[in-house]
Amino acid sequence: MKDGHGFPIVDLGRRDDRAPLAAQGAIAAAIRRACDASGFFYVTGHGVPEAWIADAFAANRRFHALPAAAKSALAMNRWHRGYMGFGTAKLTSSARFAPARRPNQMESFFVRHEVAPDDPGRRAGAPLQGPNQWPDDPWFRTAVTRYDAAMRRLGASLLPALSIAAGEAPDYLAARFDPPSTALRLNHYPPAPADRPDDLFGSHPHTDYGFLTILAQDAIGGLEVRMPDGGWRPAPHLPGTFILNIGDAFARWTNDAFNSTPHRVVNASSERDRYSIAYFFDPALETVIECLPRFRSDRPAAYAPVRFVDYFTARLDANYARKE
Repeated sequence: MKDGHGFPIVDLGRRDDRAPLAAQGAIAAAIRRACDASGFFYVTGHGVPEAWIADAFAANRRFHALPAAAKSALAMNRWHRGYMGFGTAKLTSSARFAPARRPNQMESFFVRHEVAPDDPGRRAGAPLQGPNQWPDDPWFRTAVTRYDAAMRRLGASLLPALSIAAGEAPDYLAARFDPPSTALRLNHYPPAPADRPDDLFGSHPHTDYGFLTILAQDAIGGLEVRMPDGGWRPAPHLPGTFILNIGDAFARWTNDAFNSTPHRVVNASSERDRYSIAYFFDPALETVIECLPRFRSDRPAAYAPVRFVDYFTARLDANYARKE
């Protein structure tokens, strides 16, 4: 395991995005060390072709370059799919932070797991079980769908190592991700003002709500992670890598033994736009998140059991405006 700017670099040893991971035990040990520390780590050897990643970034830039009216026509629906306009998200519900004073200086487009038209949950209007929205651009949809599928495979391939890292059998988590709930978020951050106030962020300090985040970022820079001493450490783009972090759901499963670490974004440039692609890989919606027995042997569970869908939609609804 190498080190990248103070964060572990874990080599997954994959030839392509469908190949198995090279050594689950060694990868699990590396992930466990990362989760016990900052909760952030880079992965190489992920097997996702660079061309697919480049196309996803091109799609990101292409969407956010659309006229405002075209983007607003795809405003986020009640199932949290679609366009989130610039400055419309303001941190209200956080595991560790007071509500933000200013909205995030970003805009995003969300694509979540596909739900068949005849799915009972979709027909009943269940939370997060609705249709995606797409611009009238077949190339965009192809590029984004291909990237989304590759990220889903990557997340699924990590479940045995993550299970082992948590002290469980390799197949423990797979049963709780059948199927996974996912979200792909195409982010655009305009240049930061040269006289930026201290409380104005591209993305306000926060922890992620879910289980695992897989982030691709451009070379502009701006992601920062809060370290145990309270300082903020940049987590820059490293060519050929994704940067991963665990979220609040995995922290709840491990009684906070695995660190869901606060992070923030400030576009490092006052002249250039920043783009990133975040992929959130989460349990099946009906999964109950409950502290694993081994993590409550010496202290009580910090969180009551909760269905993932109930916990997650409450957090989303508190922080993101949406169109009914």
